[in-house]
Amino acid sequence: MKIKGYIFSILQLVIFLLSWVTNWYTELVISLSVVTVIMVLDKLGKGIVLRELMALHGCVVCLLMPLMGYLVYDHNNRLSAMWVRYMPISDDRYFGLALPAMAGFIFTVCWPMNNLPATDNGSNLLTTLNKAKAILGKKPMVGILLLIIGIGVFSVSDFLPQSLQFAFLLFFFSAFAGLLYLYFTPHVSYKTPILLLFGGFIVFHALRTGMFTIIAYMGITLFSFFFIGRKSPMWKKLIGFTVSIFLLLVIQSVKQNYRKLTWSKEYEGNRAVLFTSLVQQRLSTSSGSTADAFFPMYYRTNQGYNVAMVMKRIPDLQPYDNGVNLAKTFASALVPRVLWPDKPEAGGKFNMKYYTGYVIEGWSTNVGPLGEAYGSFGVIGGIIYMTLMGAFVRWSYRRVFLIANRIPLMIFWIPVLFYQVTYALESDTLQILNSLFKAAFFVWILTKFAPQWFGIVKKIHWKKPVVPLYQ
Repeated sequence: MKIKGYIFSILQLVIFLLSWVTNWYTELVISLSVVTVIMVLDKLGKGIVLRELMALHGCVVCLLMPLMGYLVYDHNNRLSAMWVRYMPISDDRYFGLALPAMAGFIFTVCWPMNNLPATDNGSNLLTTLNKAKAILGKKPMVGILLLIIGIGVFSVSDFLPQSLQFAFLLFFFSAFAGLLYLYFTPHVSYKTPILLLFGGFIVFHALRTGMFTIIAYMGITLFSFFFIGRKSPMWKKLIGFTVSIFLLLVIQSVKQNYRKLTWSKEYEGNRAVLFTSLVQQRLSTSSGSTADAFFPMYYRTNQGYNVAMVMKRIPDLQPYDNGVNLAKTFASALVPRVLWPDKPEAGGKFNMKYYTGYVIEGWSTNVGPLGEAYGSFGVIGGIIYMTLMGAFVRWSYRRVFLIANRIPLMIFWIPVLFYQVTYALESDTLQILNSLFKAAFFVWILTKFAPQWFGIVKKIHWKKPVVPLYQ
C-alpha cells in the first residue's frame, strides 16, 4: 500500500481518534473540514469526486454550522434568540457525538479505491472512459434520446398518481446520464447548443418552482466528470471551488425570499428578472453586520440543530428505541408499497415527531441519519452506526465501478444512482436505502429492456437443427 494514496485517510483517522480523547472540538472541526476541502481539490481532475463532496457537505451541515451556533449564533445573538436557533445543548455533549461520528463516516466513505479492478480515479478510470467513448461513438444518438425521454416524462409526471411519480422521476434523472453520454460522445453535431438548452431547461424549472435542490445536489454528482483528465494547478482549482461555493451561498440566501414572492403570487412577472434582482440586492446590500447577513444560511444549513433537539429529548424524556424505527426503515426500503401500503415514507414529518417531539406543518426538515443513529443507539452506538453507513455507501459506489469493467457506460449512471444519497445527511436513512435500491433496480430493468443504451450486445445462440433418425 502506497502511503501517499492514503494520507487523507490517515489524517481523518487521527482526527477520529483525537475526537474520542480530547475536547479540542473547534480545532478538530476546522482541521477535518480543511482536510476534506484539500482532498476534494487534490482529486479534482484525477477522478470522480462524489464521495468527497458528500463528505464535505456533511462537514458543513453537521459540524461547521453547529460550531458557528456555539461561537456566533448563541443565545446572546439577536437573530438566533429571536428565531430560537441557538444550539439547545452544550458543545461538549453535541460534538462528543457529532465529531467522532462524522469523522468515522468520512473515513469509511472516502477510503481510497486505488486497487483494481474498481477505481474511481487514475489510469483505470481513464481506460473505462475511453471504452465508453468508443461505444458512444457508434451510438451517437443515445444521449440525445435519453435527454428527450427525461424531459418528456418529467413534463407529465405531475399528473401521475403519487405511487408512480418516483418511478417516472427516475426517467427524468436518466436525462442526466444522457447529458454525460452526449458530453463524452465524440464528433456530435450541435453538442454544445443541446447541452446549453438542457441546462436552460433545468434553470427554468428551478425558477418556475422555486426548488433549486436539483441544481445544487445533481451538480455534486456531475461536477467532477467535466474535469476528468484536465490538469490544473491547485490555485485554479481553489478559485473555481470558491466561486462555486459562493454561488451556492448566494442561491441559498435569496431562495426563501424568492419562494415567498412567487408561491404567494405577490410577484407574477418574469421570474428570471426577479431572481436576478434579488441576487443583486443581496450582493449590494451593506446594511447590518456580516453575522446578520449570514444568518439565513446558518438557519438553513445547520443540520446539527435538529440533531441537538434529538439529544435534548432522548433519553431524558424518551428512551433510546434500540433500532426499532430503523428496522422498519430497512424493511420498508426492501418491501414494495404494493405489499405494504402504509409503509414509512422518506421525509421529516414522522421523524421530527418521533425523535424530537415536534410536529412540523407547511415546511420540511429532518433529523438526518446522525439524529436517527443517536435516537436509536446513543452516543457509542450512534458513532458505530455512522461509520458503518459510510462503509455501506462506499460499498454501493464501488459496485458501480466493478460493473463498469463489463459495462463501461454504467459510470455515467452514477447521477441516477446517487443523486438523493448526496444530500441524505440532511434527510434520513430511508432516503439513502430507498433511492439506492429503487434506482439500482430501475437501471437493472433498463439493461434488460434497452440494453443498447448501455452498449450491451446480446449474444444470439443458434441451435443446431434436429435431424430425425428416420425420414
